[in-house]
Amino acid sequence: MKNSIDEEILRKVQLIQLEILVEFDRICKINNLQYQLFSGTLIGAIRHKGFIPWDDDIDVAMTRKDYERFLNICNDYLGSDYFLQNYDTDPNFHRQFSRIRKNNTKYIQYSYENIDIHHGIFIDIFPMDDVIPDNILEKLRDKTLLAMFHINRLRNLGVNSEANIIKKIAGKVIEGSNSIIKKSTFDRRKTKIMKAFQEKDTDYINHLTNTTTPERFKRFLIKKEDFYDTIEWEFEGYKFPIPRNYHQYLTNIYGDYMELPPEEERKPHHGIIEIETD
Repeated sequence: MKNSIDEEILRKVQLIQLEILVEFDRICKINNLQYQLFSGTLIGAIRHKGFIPWDDDIDVAMTRKDYERFLNICNDYLGSDYFLQNYDTDPNFHRQFSRIRKNNTKYIQYSYENIDIHHGIFIDIFPMDDVIPDNILEKLRDKTLLAMFHINRLRNLGVNSEANIIKKIAGKVIEGSNSIIKKSTFDRRKTKIMKAFQEKDTDYINHLTNTTTPERFKRFLIKKEDFYDTIEWEFEGYKFPIPRNYHQYLTNIYGDYMELPPEEERKPHHGIIEIETD
């Protein structure tokens, strides 16, 4: 079932994800927190006025400041049907962003199947961090974060069974580092590095949680003032905030985002192997 989900089941999943998004939006509006539809979800809003038909998740983004405010107040407002997941609330979760999961559902990713975490249907909430383009300290930070990203994957997911013997040995050594540096310590150190420029008066923000290669840094770079300049846009019959300059933003990330990909690439990408919608 990896990367293949029956269309009827996928649609049920999407409607649950939409339900979670509506709950997230409600909390943000009550607390005057800004966010916007992000990544493939933003493409879906512009190109389809809803989900990309084969998309299997929802992505939203917030500045680090609003993201942390959201984490601090979320559980005071979040309905009992949902669970806020990050490395603080679900200690075995190893990513640097948060998810809202629907309780009493199952949506197991192939690479996460052996990790003891909440596996419910989810939406992703990404923090956008202050950055200083073309700065030597920024480049050093990005290289550090990239190395920590790969180390973190090995520490928590292990080595691919198809890796060569050298990579397997290196992977086992890195896995063993869990006994020296606790996961919680590693997680917090990485977050601290991501927030290194938070108190500086920077003009730009970026998506740093899913690797920081130079190419990716350039693609996801956005002016802070543009991020705060949003408009309401239709998505599955609801209205949600998107960047006013969505065309420039999506073009920078994806190129011609209005062109459909080849048919063989029109499939879910999260490697979901088990689903229960109720």
